[in-house]
This record gives sequence, structure tokens and C-alpha cells, in this order.
Amino acid sequence: MEKSLKYALALGLSLMTLTGTYSVNAASKKQTTDTTDTTTKTGADKPAATVISSTDIDEQLPYHLSGGQVYSSTDLTDTFGNWKKFANTTWYSVKNVKMDRSSQGSGNSLFTEIQSGNKKYTAWVWHGYLQPITQGGKFDIAAKNSELFANKKIVTLGDSITHGYDGSTNLENGTYPQWLQRYLNTSVDNLGYNGAFMASESTEGDFTPVVKKTNFADYDVATIAYGTNDYGHSRYTLDAIKEVMLDNIHEMKRENKKLIIYGILPITRYDNDINSDDITGRGNYTMNELRDMLSEVYQSEDIPVLDWRNDATQLITDNNRKYRLFDERLHPSARTYQMMGKEIANFMIENYPESAKETVPADKSKGKTTTDGKVKANSKKKASSKSKTKTTTTTKAKSKTTNKK
Repeated sequence: MEKSLKYALALGLSLMTLTGTYSVNAASKKQTTDTTDTTTKTGADKPAATVISSTDIDEQLPYHLSGGQVYSSTDLTDTFGNWKKFANTTWYSVKNVKMDRSSQGSGNSLFTEIQSGNKKYTAWVWHGYLQPITQGGKFDIAAKNSELFANKKIVTLGDSITHGYDGSTNLENGTYPQWLQRYLNTSVDNLGYNGAFMASESTEGDFTPVVKKTNFADYDVATIAYGTNDYGHSRYTLDAIKEVMLDNIHEMKRENKKLIIYGILPITRYDNDINSDDITGRGNYTMNELRDMLSEVYQSEDIPVLDWRNDATQLITDNNRKYRLFDERLHPSARTYQMMGKEIANFMIENYPESAKETVPADKSKGKTTTDGKVKANSKKKASSKSKTKTTTTTKAKSKTTNKK
């Protein structure tokens, strides 16, 4: 009897030890799995949701996540993790999906199929967790050395490509000035105007009227990006464009001697499905000849100039233009606008004037963008005065247009 009791006790302890070891190993294994990129179960044998209907999204717009789970399939049972794992990831909307979640204890819900900017992940999230890239202080994608632009006000001048037109719609979310705001972690006022010219006063958004009505003393940095409409729709000569260009640059400098100016050359256009670079336009010059002249003027004024032919040779090419340009002719897609914003931001950082660097405190902390676009120093010390800069981009509500350039 005594031997039997001892044997039972020993067997029980062994089983407890084995069970404890298994539990620890299982927990450790689960913890390891949760930190990888593989999908994880949200619940054992969780019933699957079903798709009621789905609709393709024509222009795939950029967002970041403000909450929720990032599901790896339309079953809504497995996930890549929660939104915090992807806090600084840009997602593009692909489809709107109506889901039946009655088996999971919910009714019908609208989800969105999304793809990460690097195309590594395709996922599904509840549509309410998608937030425009211009909103949300936790979406921090500031570029290295972006502190050079902390609390500096930037104004962008240009045509429809600056305004954020994709050939069909004025984008509310994803223009390159909006990406500049994120990559440089500061405020940007977008004065881009559809159909604007460098050397004309036919619209209120042309270079001369904009310079006349803008007080550049209110800004620290300005970018200039005109030219494609001069090539495509104007008979002004290169000499006439040069004269107007110089007059306006000199006026900008007179208003603000410390103004930092960057020039941005036009991207390639494909009128009648033909690369325009070496085609003579209405003004009796090619697009490349226009770019060369613009570049020479900027350089003569000690203005750094971004030349896509040299600085981002693969942005728009004959091979990729049908998906990089939303209209396949001139105007970038939302994804391409992000690429442009990143290239321009890096160019601005790399070509930041040495003289202006002396005014940037060596211990300047990295600014944080709040939900209203304001910039707040990430300092432990209480700030004596708050930044009053905010984003007031003039991109208009999404509206269909047919004849804007």
C-alpha cells in the first residue's frame, strides 16, 4: 500500500513537471511566433467571415492605420499583427469589401483591402481605421536630418503636378507637398494651380500673379515647379520665359533676403503617346531645351535645382509611365506622388544652404507633427512659445476635371 502511494505521488509530480515544461515551452514558442512576420491566430477555431461584395478602387490612395487588427485574409481569422506593428507604414487602398461577420458575433462591416507601400503585405482592415497621411501625430516618417526644417514654413509654387492633380481628380490625400510635410516634419502651404504657366498671366496661379499676391516674408523656404504648360500650351520663347523667371525670383529675394529657394524641373510628358523630351513644341523648343534653360537660370541665381533626368532617372520612363502616370500622359498617380515627395525632401535636405545651417540649434530636437498639422518640439523642457505653423494646403475637394493641365 505504501509503495503504491509513493508510486502515485511520483507519477503525479512527473506529470506536473512535464505539463509545466510544456506550458513554458508553448508560451515561449508563441511569443517567438508573435514577433515574426508570419500570420498569427486571433482565436482558436474562430469562425470565418465571408465576403458579400467587393469593389476595385480606381485611384489607390495612401493611408496609415490608427487602430485595429491587420488581417491576412478575408476570413478575418488570422492577422499580421495589430496596427502598432505598422505604425509608420504607408498603406494604399485597393478594394472596398463588404463583409458578413454574423458568424463572429457582428453584423455586416465595410473593410478595405490594402497594400503596403513596399508591396510586401496585402491585408484587410476595418475602413474606419484608415487615416489620411496628413493626419495623425503617431505617423512619423520624417527623413534623416529633417530637423533642418523644423518649425520652418514652406510654400510650394507650381502647376497641376504641385497642386496634386492626377489627370482626373484633384487629390485630397497624397500630393507631393503633403508628403514633404511628413518627410520634412514641418508645415507646407501648397499654391500649386492647375494649368499654371511660368511665363503668362492667363490664370491666377501663374508664376507672376502668385509672386505678386504672396508675402514671402511669411515663409522660410519656397519651391518653384513650373514649365510643363509653357512647353505644351504656350508660344512664349525661351528668352521670354527666362526674363519672367528672373524677374519673379528677384522679387521673391527682395521680399525675403533669407528665403531658401529650390527649383524643380518638369517631368517628362507623353503627348500623343510620344516622349516629349526631344520633340519641338509650340514655342519652338523641346522639353529638354526648356529644362536646360530653367536649370541654367536657377544655377545663375545660386538656387539648387532638382533635375529628374539626373537625380531620379527611373521615376518616369518609357517603360513605366503607363502605371507611374495615372493618365499615362503627364500626371502622376498617388503612389508616384509619394516617390516624388521623398525625392524632393531628400534633395532639399542634401542641398540645404550651409549659411542657413548656422541658424539651426545643434541640440534641436526632432519635431512631432500633431493631428492638425502643427509642429511641436519633442523637448522635455516646457516650451516658452508654441509653433503657430500649420498645414493649409490648398488642394481642393475631390472633383472631376477634364481640361486642366
